[in-house]
Amino acid sequence: MKSQKKDNKKTALVLSGGGSRGAYEAGACQALAELGIDIDIITGTSVGAINAAMMTQDELELATKLWKEMETHMVFDVPEGSQPFDYAREIVFNHGAGTSGLKALMDKYIDENKIRNSKLDMGITAVSLPDFKPHFLFMEDIPEGKVIDYIMASASAFPAIHSYPIDGTEFIDGGYADGIPVDMAVKRGATQVIVVNLRGFGKINQDAIKNAPDMIWIESPWDLGFQFVFDLDNTRLLLRLGYLDTMKAYGVLDGGYYAFARGAFDKITTKMADACAKVFDMDPTLIYTRDIFMEKLSAALKASQKDAEEALARHKKTPFILMEAKDVLKDIKSVASDNVVTFLIAYNLKEKGEKSPFLSRAAHRLMPEPILAARFLVKYNLL
Repeated sequence: MKSQKKDNKKTALVLSGGGSRGAYEAGACQALAELGIDIDIITGTSVGAINAAMMTQDELELATKLWKEMETHMVFDVPEGSQPFDYAREIVFNHGAGTSGLKALMDKYIDENKIRNSKLDMGITAVSLPDFKPHFLFMEDIPEGKVIDYIMASASAFPAIHSYPIDGTEFIDGGYADGIPVDMAVKRGATQVIVVNLRGFGKINQDAIKNAPDMIWIESPWDLGFQFVFDLDNTRLLLRLGYLDTMKAYGVLDGGYYAFARGAFDKITTKMADACAKVFDMDPTLIYTRDIFMEKLSAALKASQKDAEEALARHKKTPFILMEAKDVLKDIKSVASDNVVTFLIAYNLKEKGEKSPFLSRAAHRLMPEPILAARFLVKYNLL
């Protein structure tokens, strides 16, 4: 991710903390590279500091390789195959998990010389104990030979993870200083800020975010998983989601939860299609053209045929048009399956048209996704 400075403009990439969710950041960086976005400054907290180091080395492929091999037992000092309960036990009985495995990976993948000689300006956060003093560190602030140590310190999510000692001082996760270090980047001269937010724990400088210049915010609408479990299947998913969401942030793709080829549907219909895909559990890693989406949705609807039949039978028995809106909503919320709810609403919309209680603002506030999905089904006559 090489920097090519133009005039006095400086673009900063800000990478938040978030543990195993960091694979999402690597996917975002892949998209930024393909888009030709030149980065001048990178600041990172916790796992964001790890990813910042890899990007500063200009080794995106190596970063992806690192993420594709990380499993929980390779990062924390827990047995292979450990479950969240096992990790919780480490926290209770050993006052947090050790990170000797992560340190070995950092020694293998991070090259201090490459970082110091990079054209990119890298900064990370950490907090010292016992004073809880925040440290906002660029390379000139870190002694020679200590870059990996300070990255490890930034990623030490105390008390879940042991604090990290450097020259007699204990350090803990940079999230205690700033979980999304925008302020560091702005003070370094950034005129544009790209944030990748993993929704990890930590202190957030809201004023810095609010006042940041020319900000692009990249964040997944999906739950990215438990921060302290490194699962290879989830990693592959997050790499892809980070890539797709970045392409959406730059207007290359449309969509919210899902990715649609630019212009596949108009803006309103895209929202309906997005909700439909979510309700019927379609694949979020694909880029949907109009034709591909209709094909995949048809298959999903066939798989939900029993739900459709249940909804139709219920619709015929329930004269919603004669009920008060609040009673309609109360009745339909008793249905367990989102699929059934969506079909039920769609049948009502098709029969009642503008008189349907599901077109009210109150209904939309309570059940936005099933209603949007149902509207898509009716619009394209998919019942």
